[in-house]
Amino acid sequence: MSDEVVKHVFISYVHEDSGQVDGLCAVLKAAQIPYWRDRQDLGPGDAWRAKIRTAIRDGSLVFLACFSENSRAKDKSFMNEELALAVEELRLRPPGRVWLIPVRFDAGNVPEWDLGAGRALSDLNYSDLFGEEHTANLVRLVTTIGRLLGERRPDPATALAAVEQSKAADRVDLLKRLTKEMLPEPSRRIELDDLVSQEVQRVLAVLKDQNRVTGPLIGTNEEQIVRIAEEAQDLWALSEPLCASLQVASRWGTPESLTPWTNGIRSFVAAAVRPESGNSALIGLRHIPGMVGIMTAALACTSSSNWANLKSLVVDPSVRDRYEHKPAPVIDMTDPYQPFTTTTDLIANALARATLTGRDLGDSLKDFTERNNGRYHTPIAEWLHHILRPVFSDQLPDDDTYSTEFDRAEAVLGALAQDVTNVRAAANPEGRSWSRTHWYGRPAWRSGSHGNPGADLMHEFETQGAQWGPLKGGLFGGNEDRARAALEAYLTSFNKIAGRPFF
Repeated sequence: MSDEVVKHVFISYVHEDSGQVDGLCAVLKAAQIPYWRDRQDLGPGDAWRAKIRTAIRDGSLVFLACFSENSRAKDKSFMNEELALAVEELRLRPPGRVWLIPVRFDAGNVPEWDLGAGRALSDLNYSDLFGEEHTANLVRLVTTIGRLLGERRPDPATALAAVEQSKAADRVDLLKRLTKEMLPEPSRRIELDDLVSQEVQRVLAVLKDQNRVTGPLIGTNEEQIVRIAEEAQDLWALSEPLCASLQVASRWGTPESLTPWTNGIRSFVAAAVRPESGNSALIGLRHIPGMVGIMTAALACTSSSNWANLKSLVVDPSVRDRYEHKPAPVIDMTDPYQPFTTTTDLIANALARATLTGRDLGDSLKDFTERNNGRYHTPIAEWLHHILRPVFSDQLPDDDTYSTEFDRAEAVLGALAQDVTNVRAAANPEGRSWSRTHWYGRPAWRSGSHGNPGADLMHEFETQGAQWGPLKGGLFGGNEDRARAALEAYLTSFNKIAGRPFF
């Protein structure tokens, strides 16, 4: 190590906590923040007390004191000596300047070290690097350190490293929180784009994994159904962090800022429609990430009346239609039923029952195969409605409002898909002209008691005309005639479907 003292973060800990410190150092390293720890910075034969004293007094711009049950259990430790030096140094610094930061690796108390002037170590704000908030707090800590170092560190590395280290359950909250923090700040746009692009690549890696779809399914028919439904659950869990970020961006972003999410949805749908060999049921499930992304964008945008964003996310993006060999809007290339078109409806029903009741898939399947319980009218929509509920808990905290907005979002997607069909038919009367009716879900059976969202959309349009929000946002090409034609055709089809008996 050179005699020149490099400004750094000094990390004080007991050796029993080396594992936790390794994780902290990995994120600091990814963020290119220099740090000092005894294990790597003391060489053979070093006068360790002098080295540590110099590292604390002359080189450290931040001192992290890491506490745990291990540190509290020791009456004597080198950490205590480091803390004594840190306290001396703190007393020489101006009041209020952040330098000494306690870190907790468990829920135990921060020791009552006397800092002078009536202050104690436990009075300082500390960072908890444990439990459910571990990853989020780690990002906050490293961001604070970067600010204290007084340099513009490559924050994308900090966020990316923290997200990569986070558990699956943590990724959802972390991606959502980071999107909320970064989206309003143009200076952090590159950082946010990198973060979202990393998550998109993570999903695409799974969608392109041939090993997930090749080979025959083994076991009994019931075991195969459970296996397919488990894959659907896994693909939703894989997609959920990005959907949480997308929900925020759809509400508060602008069309110009939505590129990474738009590219993500387009990439997912393109991966799903790409010709592939293997098990048809598992291949079909590749539609799930793109489909849930579209539904997330629609629900977030329609419930906040952000129509220009909806256009950017689900109408403008296109992928190549494998049948007509030309670009087609993503909304026309996937829908909630596409993942399950080659499977029995028992899969969708078992998936919905397990999700709504919290029971395992095998037991949920028995509700239909052994207990003769009635099946859901629209099981895929019920599953979607339930899995997206936590993503929208901040935007739509009331359950009834959430259900109403979910129905409305389905109706908007149905009308937009109908518009795509109308435009295609007008341009090529001899071409493929069938209507995509698969955005009809829960409203089809709920309309008798909860209202007809298609009729509500038509009423809005007729009342507001050219001032109708979706038209002003550029949907239906901003054309009143197109909007009317799409709404009328959608409402006609909807009423036919809603009029059918559900049993």
